[in-house]
Amino acid sequence: MESGLFTSRAAAIPIGISATLHLLAFVVEGFSAFAGAMFVVGIVYLAIAYGLRQGRRWLAWISFFIMLAGMIAAYSTAGYGLHFWWWMAIAIADLIAAIVLFGTLWKSKPVAA
Repeated sequence: MESGLFTSRAAAIPIGISATLHLLAFVVEGFSAFAGAMFVVGIVYLAIAYGLRQGRRWLAWISFFIMLAGMIAAYSTAGYGLHFWWWMAIAIADLIAAIVLFGTLWKSKPVAA
């Protein structure tokens, strides 16, 4: 079992935080189609976090690029006031997840015993 900062299990934490912020987007956006789409993204992020907790390395590769795209999307969506801080929190969580995933993938592939 992996341990340390750069593991897929460690990456699941900021992805879970980002998922929670996505799921609660209706608090900031109201009950709109955009908030509904954010809810769906939050569910997908929760599924990713669950898969990473199971140690699926192939999912770490996909998740790395999803987190980079999510960070860019959240940053570009940021407006002013509460919206700004909400979206920046999502962007930061996605950035942290991408950094941890990069470290995870940079390490050599674990060898089966």
